[in-house]
Amino acid sequence: MPQPVKPERLIVLETEGWTRLDDQSKSAFGAALENISGHGITLLRRKDHILIEALERSIAEAQRIANTITAWENRWTHRNIVNEKGGGLSARAMAGLERAEAMMPQDYEVLLLEREQAQSAHAAVAPLGDAMITLSCPGPAPHWSGDKPGQELAARPTGDAVFNYPSSMLFAPVVSIPMLGVSDLPVGLQVIGQQHEDARMTALAHWLWANVEPATV
Repeated sequence: MPQPVKPERLIVLETEGWTRLDDQSKSAFGAALENISGHGITLLRRKDHILIEALERSIAEAQRIANTITAWENRWTHRNIVNEKGGGLSARAMAGLERAEAMMPQDYEVLLLEREQAQSAHAAVAPLGDAMITLSCPGPAPHWSGDKPGQELAARPTGDAVFNYPSSMLFAPVVSIPMLGVSDLPVGLQVIGQQHEDARMTALAHWLWANVEPATV
């Protein structure tokens, strides 16, 4: 494991998940950021630099872009399963297949361009901070009692991955740290780096875990 490395500057990202975040989780995240800044670490937000704002805008629809790219790239495998097995996909996977089969190649090409532009915006903020930091999830894990026959499917039955799509879209290494507690349930922070900075993100996350007091609400 890499030795712990203290970050000097961290870029705080909101992402599209911010609007789905409950007040308690926002409060816990704010407390965690105060604990981090108390160690002399500078925190930069979207209002502090135009390049951070540009990055936030480029990942504002990361969920749509990432999910649709994946659906398109999986369409032939999923269609083969349906054709060979007469089914075999969950209702959610079938819905994704139907959406993908309604696409044209040009739709896929536009998505790749949007992803490439986001990756350029991501690379542009590299000189501003050692890493980016945000939540790992929009609050504690939800309670789900299972699908009910005849009822509409829950969109995200086991949790909302909204805070995870940006790093997937950016091809960015991430380390999640269990440093928040909300209503006696765990909520994580994630440290996000530039492409190929896996070891460096591990070192920064190691330092934060060892030195910053967790925040609970």
